[in-house]
Amino acid sequence: MNLIRPSSSNHNLKVRAVGVLLFLLSFIPRISSYAQTNPVLFRDDFNRSELGDNWSIANGWSIRSGYAYNSIDGSGGTLSTAEKFSAPSFILETTSKGYTVNYQREFRIVFGQNSQDVDSAFAYVVSYTPYAGGQLTLSRAEGNFYYTQSLDEVSIYPDLETSRWYKFKIARYKSGLIQVYLDRGRGYPSIPTLEAIDTTYPQLGHFGWQIDTQTAAEDFFVDWIEARQPDVEKPAEREKPAQDDLVTQVSAASNRSYSVAKLNPGEKSYSDQLFSITSIPEYLKGASFIQSSSADKQDTSRTFLTMFLKKPVVLYVAYDPKATRLPAWLSDWTKTGDIIETDDPANSYLNVYSKLVEFPYIYPDPFLLGGNLTPPAAGAQSNYLVIAVEKPAIAKYEAEFATIKGGQVDINHLGYSGTGFVNYINPNDDYVEWTVKIQTPGLYNVGLNYSNGREANRALHFSVDGVGFATHAFTTTYSWDTWSFYGGNNIFLSQGTHTIRASAIGQSGPNVDYLSLSYVSAAKEISRGRSAIAGLSNNNTENSNMAIKKHYAYPNPFANSTTITYTLSEDVPVHLAVYSLQGQQLKVLVNEKQKAGTHEVHFDGASLAKGVYLYRLQTGKQNTFSKIVKQ
Repeated sequence: MNLIRPSSSNHNLKVRAVGVLLFLLSFIPRISSYAQTNPVLFRDDFNRSELGDNWSIANGWSIRSGYAYNSIDGSGGTLSTAEKFSAPSFILETTSKGYTVNYQREFRIVFGQNSQDVDSAFAYVVSYTPYAGGQLTLSRAEGNFYYTQSLDEVSIYPDLETSRWYKFKIARYKSGLIQVYLDRGRGYPSIPTLEAIDTTYPQLGHFGWQIDTQTAAEDFFVDWIEARQPDVEKPAEREKPAQDDLVTQVSAASNRSYSVAKLNPGEKSYSDQLFSITSIPEYLKGASFIQSSSADKQDTSRTFLTMFLKKPVVLYVAYDPKATRLPAWLSDWTKTGDIIETDDPANSYLNVYSKLVEFPYIYPDPFLLGGNLTPPAAGAQSNYLVIAVEKPAIAKYEAEFATIKGGQVDINHLGYSGTGFVNYINPNDDYVEWTVKIQTPGLYNVGLNYSNGREANRALHFSVDGVGFATHAFTTTYSWDTWSFYGGNNIFLSQGTHTIRASAIGQSGPNVDYLSLSYVSAAKEISRGRSAIAGLSNNNTENSNMAIKKHYAYPNPFANSTTITYTLSEDVPVHLAVYSLQGQQLKVLVNEKQKAGTHEVHFDGASLAKGVYLYRLQTGKQNTFSKIVKQ
């Protein structure tokens, strides 16, 4: 019998076919395994007439047109799953609409709840409260859904609209990392909206929605809700950048990147350019700094930049000096006279403007700025920068620790602060002088805590850095044990160290407990670097109550010398001096009593460097100043 053997070629084809089949079969478990790496744990599309057995608790909830529907009038509108899920890692996703601001409504997604009991408020909560600044909060309920332990929160601006659908995604991993994302119609952001690391409730448990309102019903809809396992596990490592201590949630209408950094030389000036900051005023070093986008320099929006401020701040805007007109939103800011320099060859420096920002513009309410060229702005060719420093706290300087002349520290009356108070002894020349250090320049109110047990007033004369700025007669407090606070004059103080003196002038002084300095505002427009001599009125107009009728310097600008001319309405002591912009007295031109009439004083500035200087003209009734410029 002859056996017919297959040819080697046929044999090879069969071997190859079997090999291919085995190769494909080897993928079957892999494919099956891959298909099961992200299984759905629960999903409800509400495409029926009744809620059914999926939900054990549905207070105020029903089905309407294929949506879960709630219009509860009151509290406790809970929708909770019947099943308790043991998954330690999960992604919970849901779509909803009806976020009305009215009637103090609160919207919550609840997950991780261990018990079906509606009163068992031990769970994680993502809540939205539009009536309270639009806050979106990730928190931990420990027995009460209304008073939870906040893990992270942001303020949503603008508010979620009533008629639009919004999608939430909550990712929780067995490591304890919880990340919340909000899709407002453009997809989920790459960075979590909310984020925390917490392991208090380790399972998905029961989950669902809860709606509360204090007054009247409003329609609210849920299109679908789903829980599934995540594709990957994540470690307990935060992905959301740490918030700045003052400025957070910065966003521009252009959707370009606006990041928050700390202002220092070498920092990028814009988020989308390589140019850097080269020089900044000392008081702005380390300040919170919004790196804007250079590409937005042509924007004309009235509302463009949104930010949330955590505390009252002194806000600074660095604006293009080539501008011939400022935007309307910048018109009431103070031009400080300082500059921020950059290595941008097209614009080597920016002018600094300042404004105090307090309530109601503190988180959770937003603070808004317009576009770089908001009308009537013109001429600016570079986008502005924003810097923030915390508003200085009220500083209290005890009198017993100050420099004292003539008076003495006593403790024989009650009610003082610190370790004692200063008792003025002599009717004249006694003084208390405090040394104060200023970080943030601006107008400060100089206050004094005092007591005066005599019926007669006791006056003190106040000076700063040797220049008088106020005299006040302190009225009786009827008892030396009764203290009263005097909110005095506002003076401009530059960054640095200053001395403030309270001197007795004829009636001895009251008992002085402490001096206080409280920041009031940015100063009026001043020359760059102007010192504590500022804050005094600059009045070149006629005023029948003032000794100085008018004053000016000519020529101004000058090359080597100029003449300062002023007219006095009466015989008065006159002090005329020239200062640097740092407040250093360079030369005293007049220090004597002068007769009424016009006076001309020659000032030789040949030895001075080119730049801006100040002359200060003081009489017994008036203080005034003006700029002179050497070319």
